[in-house]
Amino acid sequence: MRSDFMLALQQLADEKGIQIEAVVNALRTAITSAFEDYNSDYDDIDIEIDPETGDSTVYANKTVVDVVTDEIHQISLAEAHSYDETMELGEIFQIDITPPNFGRIATQKARQAMQQALRDAERLEIYTHFIEHRGQLLVGRVTRVENRGVFVDLGRGEAIMLSADQVPGEFYRSGQRMRVLLLEVADGGRGAQLRISRSHADFVRRLFEREVPEIQNGLVEIAAIARDAGVRTKLAVRSRQEGLDPVGSAVGMRGTRIQNVLRELGQEKVEIILFHDEPRLYVANALSPARVRNVHVNLTQRVADVFVPTDMVSLAIGREGQNARLAARLTGFKITIRDAAEPEEAVGVAEPEGVVGSETTLADSEPVEDSAHIAPDAVSAGTAEHVGRDAVGHGS
Repeated sequence: MRSDFMLALQQLADEKGIQIEAVVNALRTAITSAFEDYNSDYDDIDIEIDPETGDSTVYANKTVVDVVTDEIHQISLAEAHSYDETMELGEIFQIDITPPNFGRIATQKARQAMQQALRDAERLEIYTHFIEHRGQLLVGRVTRVENRGVFVDLGRGEAIMLSADQVPGEFYRSGQRMRVLLLEVADGGRGAQLRISRSHADFVRRLFEREVPEIQNGLVEIAAIARDAGVRTKLAVRSRQEGLDPVGSAVGMRGTRIQNVLRELGQEKVEIILFHDEPRLYVANALSPARVRNVHVNLTQRVADVFVPTDMVSLAIGREGQNARLAARLTGFKITIRDAAEPEEAVGVAEPEGVVGSETTLADSEPVEDSAHIAPDAVSAGTAEHVGRDAVGHGS
């Protein structure tokens, strides 16, 4: 049966949301601090706390020697044998140096040190908790909305969602519950500093991992993501198991899986693209829903000239160049859209930006001649056409 003292410590630990070992360590630290105020000569001590009564004993660690030259850190073999005949030269002997009435002194002087130690232990506990969840989806409640950001209660700490981490067009109100991506965890002076996001590309990645078992268990891999938060996302997937359709797995039966993701994203459109080791096919897939006639690539310069039918030019480029821009970010290629009827005319150029995904997306592909062509029907499968019309935006 636990003593009243230990039960009191357990209650304190429960109130602070920390482990009882942290409370005991905080108490030991506080007693050490109180002793050092009383006697600063001893710098190598151990504190023993009686779990039944809570009484503390201070022991000085001394090395057993023949001749004592330092009374603080050494004890003679003869004196050590008066306590314990088994002691030998070079061993560490602990001698009780608890001051008279130290219990009262420790209680008075340790209170403030104990409070600070508990605050430190609580902060460390919270930091450890959140650092283990960095990069994961969490559910929080909006506590307040300010100019500098939206503050969200995550249970054991409050996080901030900066303007750059918010989705354009989304409105946040106090009391609203929502999913967020824990982006950063920093150990600040006043506790863990938490930064969350709903606009980061990995927010979409985690949503699909949550909805698609094949992605969770590694049978389907998200190779890359390109996202314009609140508007459109392109997601490239590939299968790690022969015969498994990665696009179909991500979409789900009758689009159920992707619909669950879209409900979280609101008006944002999502396109599931089939990744391909062949860069020409991958670039062509990435420009879905536009049909591609052929592709010329230069792997050294990471440039792709894409030829599309005349009636597909505007669709390949997209509204304000969005479709080509997302395709460039997804593949890591600078993409030039050309009208197949006029091969020398470049009608749109998209530069790749920070692609979120595997660094080996294209590096392992075999070299492709600049004059290589790709058949129009080679990219008809595995693109966003697999996804239901209600689930995926097929507009610009």
